[in-house]
Amino acid sequence: MTKYILFFFLFMSTLLVHAQSLPKADSTAVMQIITDVFDGMRQGDSSMISQHLHKDIVMHSVGIQPGGGTKVFTESNPQAWLDAVGKPKEQTWDERTANYKMNLTEGLAIVWMDYGFFIDKEFSHCGVNSFQLLKEAGIWKIIYIIDTRKRQDCNISAFSETNQ
Repeated sequence: MTKYILFFFLFMSTLLVHAQSLPKADSTAVMQIITDVFDGMRQGDSSMISQHLHKDIVMHSVGIQPGGGTKVFTESNPQAWLDAVGKPKEQTWDERTANYKMNLTEGLAIVWMDYGFFIDKEFSHCGVNSFQLLKEAGIWKIIYIIDTRKRQDCNISAFSETNQ
């Protein structure tokens, strides 16, 4: 009987270790996608980004007006964003991020982060990004991106190059 109990606990511990490794692998894969998006922007490489976009991606931006009002901008054509990223330009688009928060469960991941956007080394605006990713056929894809944009009340020091 002791042999069966020992076998049962050994079997259960193997299942628990395997179950705990799946979220770690998924969270690593999701964070690599987020890294690729921002590296692709810096490098002007839209293909580095597009490989991670779901075919039905939706994008929104929320502009924060001075005084606190908001305006929603719908980016109904993600291809326009990819074209802008990939278009040769003299400046570097450098979206620096901080304070990542991730929720991940059963094929859905949400990644929230603060960001500061710089053109070359000059600050442009800040806000938050929210990426939603969907896992289909074992592959994570970005299905939704929403961000806020403002030029005031930004903690620029949180986005120094040394923090990246």
